[in-house]
Amino acid sequence: MKRGQLVIAGSSHPGVGRLLEAASRFGRPFALIGGLYGFSDFDLIKGLDIVCPTHCTQYKSMIRSLFPEKYVEGGVAQSIPLTVSASSSSRYICDKLAWR
Repeated sequence: MKRGQLVIAGSSHPGVGRLLEAASRFGRPFALIGGLYGFSDFDLIKGLDIVCPTHCTQYKSMIRSLFPEKYVEGGVAQSIPLTVSASSSSRYICDKLAWR
């Protein structure tokens, strides 16, 4: 089953909206994993299947309460079972697009 794009973010400094927009150029983003620094526009993640906020996310508890069915606790040695097919070229392109 093809689910779409898995978005892995460091700290999301370009903004979650910009990262998801860049990823959507390659297909529908279905998961967002990583630090969501300064993120509070929760409507942006409504359409995702999985949200795993990590290290610098200020509003983890708010994300967990708004989206309990898609929230995954992140952390060291956390395992998130996903079936993905990744290409380093599309990740690199997506990263560069988000910073424009």
